[in-house]
Amino acid sequence: LLSNQIDDRLPGGDTNLSNQSLHKLNPKIFSHVESHTLILDQNHIIKLEHLERNQVLQQLSAACNRLVRMMGVSKLIHLRTLNLPNNSIGYIEGLKDLVHLEWLNLAGNNIKVFFTVHAFTI
Repeated sequence: LLSNQIDDRLPGGDTNLSNQSLHKLNPKIFSHVESHTLILDQNHIIKLEHLERNQVLQQLSAACNRLVRMMGVSKLIHLRTLNLPNNSIGYIEGLKDLVHLEWLNLAGNNIKVFFTVHAFTI
């Protein structure tokens, strides 16, 4: 992650890192400002890591990446929107503790196994 990408923020301290050819997340993106919204669309990310460093994150979008698991989202207890369409996710997991989650998009994935999902409709 280049240093100028760290400052690619939307109004209100939100972060847009779409179309940056990212393969993984650099923890430095969370060291300056905590964002309410993080957009990681159109990258090459395989794994969502270091997200727990941003305790106020409410909206996460990682559409059109290479995610195979949802690991990393379970610690985002303030998350309201989770947008993960068009990846390679095979397992729905980590949603049990997301009590504030209002919107979930997993369309265009390879869902094979449904773990405890509560009242969500896929």
